[in-house]
Amino acid sequence: MDDKSNSHIENIAKKETFTQEEKQFILDRLNKERLERQKFQEEYAMSQKKYTEEEKHRILQELNEKRIRDEHNKEMKRIRFLDKETYTFGNKTYYKLKDMEREYYLEVETCENFTSRPSIVPLYYRTFGEMKKKEVLLKIVPYSDKIFISRDAIRVYFKPFALQDKHHQG
Repeated sequence: MDDKSNSHIENIAKKETFTQEEKQFILDRLNKERLERQKFQEEYAMSQKKYTEEEKHRILQELNEKRIRDEHNKEMKRIRFLDKETYTFGNKTYYKLKDMEREYYLEVETCENFTSRPSIVPLYYRTFGEMKKKEVLLKIVPYSDKIFISRDAIRVYFKPFALQDKHHQG
């Protein structure tokens, strides 16, 4: 780049408002840099080695295994919440957990966000007609339709719990 162009850039850089000519100069410069970067990336991509048939097969196999795992996780999530009884208290809807020492509820809205990474989630319980909450550590496991809860975030011990099924009347 010549000295005239450099001094022109330095003068533009000090300004807060630009003339139409300066704006066009900036846009042209940015576009030129973008095109050079794009050309470099395309050349780099072309220079990468070609895969052997064995490598292609291994990659496809890994992708297929990941797809199968993802489908399985999706199916377990669907089953975990399929045909479960819901309860409405106030303006919120809850699932009831089975086999706990008292009646605990999970807010339906929060259940969509459960992952295999433990997170702090409120469990709700009713006392004298009002909903109280208790924070617990909760996670899901891909191979199970249960919800794993640890009541203590310090001494973590997860126990599996299911949600109450809908009562079918025949």
